[in-house]
Amino acid sequence: TIQVCASVDGMKSKAANYETETMHHEALGDLNAAHACPSGRMKMEELFRQWLSLDATKDMICTLVDDVKNGREIVVPGTPTGGGVSILGSMSPSSSSHADPCRSPKRPPNHTPNHAQHIRKKSHGNSDEIHVELLQPLQLSVTPEASTEDASARIPKFYFPKEGGRGRGRAYSRDQLNRKERDIDERFQLAGAGPEGLNVDSFVSITKDLCGFPSFFNLPLFLRIRALNNAPITSDFDPASTFVSKEMFHTFWTVEIEPYDNVERFFRLVKQPGKDYIEHSDFAPFLHAATVAVRIFYMVDKDSSGRITLRKLRRSNLVHAFNVVDEEEDINKVNAYFSYEHFYVLYCKFWELDTDHDFLLSRDDLMRYGGHALTRVIVDRIFDAGRRPFARIQSLSTEDKTKMSYEDFIYFMLSEEDKGNPVSLRYWFELIDLDDDHVIRADEMRMYYNHQIHRMECLGQEVVPFEDIMCQMSDLLHPAVDGDFRFADFIRPEKIRLSGVFFNVLFNLSKFIEFEGRDPFLLRQQMAEPELTYYARLAMEEEGRENENTMEIDTMDGWYDSQDDVDVMEATDAAKTDATNRTTAEAPF
Repeated sequence: TIQVCASVDGMKSKAANYETETMHHEALGDLNAAHACPSGRMKMEELFRQWLSLDATKDMICTLVDDVKNGREIVVPGTPTGGGVSILGSMSPSSSSHADPCRSPKRPPNHTPNHAQHIRKKSHGNSDEIHVELLQPLQLSVTPEASTEDASARIPKFYFPKEGGRGRGRAYSRDQLNRKERDIDERFQLAGAGPEGLNVDSFVSITKDLCGFPSFFNLPLFLRIRALNNAPITSDFDPASTFVSKEMFHTFWTVEIEPYDNVERFFRLVKQPGKDYIEHSDFAPFLHAATVAVRIFYMVDKDSSGRITLRKLRRSNLVHAFNVVDEEEDINKVNAYFSYEHFYVLYCKFWELDTDHDFLLSRDDLMRYGGHALTRVIVDRIFDAGRRPFARIQSLSTEDKTKMSYEDFIYFMLSEEDKGNPVSLRYWFELIDLDDDHVIRADEMRMYYNHQIHRMECLGQEVVPFEDIMCQMSDLLHPAVDGDFRFADFIRPEKIRLSGVFFNVLFNLSKFIEFEGRDPFLLRQQMAEPELTYYARLAMEEEGRENENTMEIDTMDGWYDSQDDVDVMEATDAAKTDATNRTTAEAPF
């Protein structure tokens, strides 16, 4: 009995101690309890940050700052006297005994009212004031002076609509503009400007050094400056006696150069006034080569809309390539767009296929490409639905689709010989996707591969079953859904250099056989030089072969009408003289 009584007394003592500790913790209040518990402190800090981010809080802080600056008293509605108290008075210890309403927004509704009421009953001291303040709604008294004050007068402008993070749309400061004007004056003096200004030949230094354009942009820039100053060029234009004055250039600089970065300056100079895109005809004053213009649109106009917008131009390296080719003595070192070596291979390939030399290829002509490497079904698909430059596919009639021009052939050959970039992969993906649902499935692949099987059987090659091909391609690309190949699967950075194998297997027998017997060491060497594309390697090999064979192909007939080709024209026979009287096409390079 004594032991039982002692045990009961011990349990009562522990219960009393537990109740005392519980009441003590409840009396700490929200703030003290938050510091006593790390997770509670983090929650309080989170709520405090949310409170600071509220618009009402920002307005309250601005009002308080204005009141302090102007020496006004802070009006706090709901005080016992109904009057205002100063900011110093409200922060003093003596004022803490008053139940001043808190300036924070209203606390969110509590979904456990009984528990909250229990806590408030057991709270002591300042904890009662804390609960009252947190539960009272925000009441601010905004003076008429603060409400009428414009916020934009206090906050300086920090967003410029045309800036875009690149410094565009923001004009030079006055000091910068003065320095630039002095630089313009010095440049004109160094170029030997007379009272009338500079002529075309003397204007090159202004074009390159001051405006940052390539030297072959000199004449178009010169004409654009005169047009902006209402001094257009007439039909009797004489470059030696036509000038751009310093005042004309100042006007052009302020409107077309100063507010923009290098890319947008290039864009605004090339495009026609009043348009927000570049068309292939806009390059005519800058480039006398059809091949270069087609290659530019092939790489930059990735959706084949026939237009180069400012967004597309920014995402390309075209402006950089123009500047590099202007400084580089050996043009063949610039693989992008301008390489003469690449042009030579393109044109020779086209000339070999065009047996009747009418500058158009038929389906039978294209079947001979690469030693009859392509299947008939893919050749038909290329003529019917293949991408063509400058959005020509939308305007072609059924009869026009039976022929392929030199510009169309550039699109085809660049896509066929370099399947390691998004443009060429898009070209072939759209051709294999027969139902245009943006997914290549097994039935579409089987249709193309059946033609490959027939060719392998005719040539006595070992036939690879389609099921094995599906497994290999799935292992190669790792599609998200087995058997469904989407375009995103081909252009992943770790797959894009090898994903062209997918298309070679389906319709190019020569490259399929080459892939089956590939040299792993050669493949590793090619992967170690990603800057050298497959087409660049092909161009070097083909040019070497052409030089060894010393092929004498008259590539000038019917393509050039410039003075440089007069000697060639005069050396031809009467038939070629007849050809020169016809309307000639633009030079391919």
